[in-house]
Amino acid sequence: MNIPPLSIQQDGPGIDLSNQPEGIAIEMSDPVADLEYARNAVTLVFDLTGVVQAQLSFQAMEYGDEPHAPPAAPFGDDANFDGVAVSADGVDWYEIQDLRHLRSDRFTAYDIDLNAAIAALGISYTNAFRIRFCQYDNMPAPMDGISIQAIELEAELREAVMHLPMDDNAATPTVVDTGTGAQDQTFLDPGGDPNTDAHSVPGKVGTALSFDGIDDEIDLGNTFMNDMMVADHGFAVAFWWMRPEGNTENGTYTIWNRETAEQDKGFFVMQGYVAASSRPYVTLRMYNATESRLIYTQDYNADGVFHHYVLQRRGTTFEIYLDGALAASDTDPGNSADMSNTSSFCLAGYGAEHAGGVMDDFRVYDRALLAAEIEALFNA
Repeated sequence: MNIPPLSIQQDGPGIDLSNQPEGIAIEMSDPVADLEYARNAVTLVFDLTGVVQAQLSFQAMEYGDEPHAPPAAPFGDDANFDGVAVSADGVDWYEIQDLRHLRSDRFTAYDIDLNAAIAALGISYTNAFRIRFCQYDNMPAPMDGISIQAIELEAELREAVMHLPMDDNAATPTVVDTGTGAQDQTFLDPGGDPNTDAHSVPGKVGTALSFDGIDDEIDLGNTFMNDMMVADHGFAVAFWWMRPEGNTENGTYTIWNRETAEQDKGFFVMQGYVAASSRPYVTLRMYNATESRLIYTQDYNADGVFHHYVLQRRGTTFEIYLDGALAASDTDPGNSADMSNTSSFCLAGYGAEHAGGVMDDFRVYDRALLAAEIEALFNA
């Protein structure tokens, strides 16, 4: 997928930057014809958490630009040169492509294997990985300068460790996991028919599974969640959920991942109903080792419409996305604490508490998702 930059930082007096359908375009040259040298740099900052393969592409052309090589690597943030450099931390920089041998009559296309480049440099992808386009010279275009166009970063990211498409409709309670962990699950319905064909209904993406709010649930266990919920580890849970229109259940849960005795280390999403105001709601509450915090609540989930939720931890921040957009976030040092323990992580209920509704396309990632990924899941 195409990874958009988190931010674009400009440093220099002669930069003209724009976004085109083909990608980002940059014009860089000293705007003053005084023979005094000026440095122009554009830095694209990307969140490359979870990237397994990345390709940087762009086209470049010069205007009679005199070549300037960078200092010995790693060089600092203020280095003057004509080229493309990367940094994992914003401190140490390394050139991955020189722009000192360009043509002045046509664009040259570049496709850079970023994996090979960073492997050779001994650095890694980070959540603030920087790519810098830099030009250093002493005259304005068309005397000097560099033009760059169609800048794009295409990347392949780690897939979900668990993916329950909820497309199961067989005379068996097995819920198939198509994620990289391939851990098939079991639909539980102690008071009825546990086979998935008895609960299969039209979904948002194919078919979905319906939970009666009485005793239906899927117990995911705790092993794969514990691997992600150790200290300082990101994770994400994404799913579609539809609450039947007019549903007035109170105190029931769509996701519950901790037993009562261990709620100090977990999170849950609760759907309920305030009888006094006839107000249905959905709430996300997070627990760290010392406190519980209400992260998000919204009032329109009993509308008989599928809504897409993403719950994730990114560093010290918990986030909830609703229908592809960030709905709320909570930042606290305690959020990065160890949240692993022996309790199960369940869908649509735990013990006596159960949620009535329909779930589709449930996914778990052992990393936080990019905003572009979340939007793509919603638009799928």
